[in-house]
Amino acid sequence: MSQNNLFKTSKSEIKVPLNSSNNYADTSPIQIIKKEEKNEINEKKNEKGYENDNKNKKVNNETNSVLSSSPKSIHDIYNDKEELEKYLENNCKEFWEKFELLEFKKNGSAGSVLKAQTRMKGKPNTNRRFVALKFLYNSKSDNKPKKEINHQEIITHGALKHKNIPQIFGYYKIGDYNSCIAMEFCQYGDLENFKKKVIKRVPLSETFICYILGGLSEAVNFIHTHNKIIHMDIKQQNVIVDDYINIKLTDFSISINYRNKQYITLPMIGTCYYMSPEVLRKETIPVKYASKIDVYSIGVLLYLLAFCDYPYKLKEVDNKNYSQILKNVEENNLEFPMDLEYSKPFLNLLKNCLNKDISKRYDIFQLINDPWAKGYQIILNEKEKLYNAGKFVIDLMVDNIINFNEYIKQVEKNNNIFFQ
Repeated sequence: MSQNNLFKTSKSEIKVPLNSSNNYADTSPIQIIKKEEKNEINEKKNEKGYENDNKNKKVNNETNSVLSSSPKSIHDIYNDKEELEKYLENNCKEFWEKFELLEFKKNGSAGSVLKAQTRMKGKPNTNRRFVALKFLYNSKSDNKPKKEINHQEIITHGALKHKNIPQIFGYYKIGDYNSCIAMEFCQYGDLENFKKKVIKRVPLSETFICYILGGLSEAVNFIHTHNKIIHMDIKQQNVIVDDYINIKLTDFSISINYRNKQYITLPMIGTCYYMSPEVLRKETIPVKYASKIDVYSIGVLLYLLAFCDYPYKLKEVDNKNYSQILKNVEENNLEFPMDLEYSKPFLNLLKNCLNKDISKRYDIFQLINDPWAKGYQIILNEKEKLYNAGKFVIDLMVDNIINFNEYIKQVEKNNNIFFQ
């Protein structure tokens, strides 16, 4: 089976075709879900016949013993591999024929991620592709006759073509209440998992923190410059690491598009400890400050990677107490533990990312051009040398490399007054 035919469109599948260059197809994500949205609009037009349709669905379900016994949400059976496989086989035959479930990766309140392998009849195992299957379900769907599928992630993520954003292969509708995104599989999972199972040491080296920032900031710069999108939920669980230790930004389910806008009214969404003060206050900001919302979250992530704690004493606050989180940020100064030695250029970058005054905070362009952040290119060069020599790249991430250290010392020397 050719690569382009791997995700062939069917009635229960919405297709994002592949091409030989491993980039996204030119198909617009809006066109991808156009047919399904049209069906939903037609459904809503006939509100008077809603109850009768509901009764008919119930009768039809009773005639099918398999479907009538199926749970409404994959979330209910996610941890039971046998039940989940049976459910998928009965509710989406085309999906079941393409993927073989291998391993459960992550289970969350709004979605679950599984590792899978494509089924390719008559082909050797070496030709089979590993994919990550992200199942989306609606926790409030129990009282609805049909799930109102949120297309936010497939619309946004499907339009992004960048080396630091995982590739989407296809989108599937499974039954009435579930949907699934097939996407690029990243072997090491999210950053939290990578630290615990691969690096196995904290705090992280300054080299590795700079490397993470480099890949992450390139992705964030891309979504703001080319797509006018605020990610809104940058955290270590949404930063993933692929087989070649490339850093990638994922999960665009709550992102905000600010194209053709002059101002943005910020909703209080995201992960509380990573929320900027403006998000916690639900402020309206000019679009020129848009990237500063994500930069603040990046600052929190870098601080956490370096000091194993959150800034502004947030760890002392209940993660659901938003008013107290905001109070802590407003009333506490940004402090750095004295027992850990990090360079002045790095600490200066953190100050600029975590500035409580949005007008003085770095935007994404300033972050990428920060002297310390520019050390990313030195690390990339060292990484390439290791690959060419057949050496293990993880070694680069554990200890600070000589060239990077020398560069940072030179930066500190040249900007000695600035960093005081």
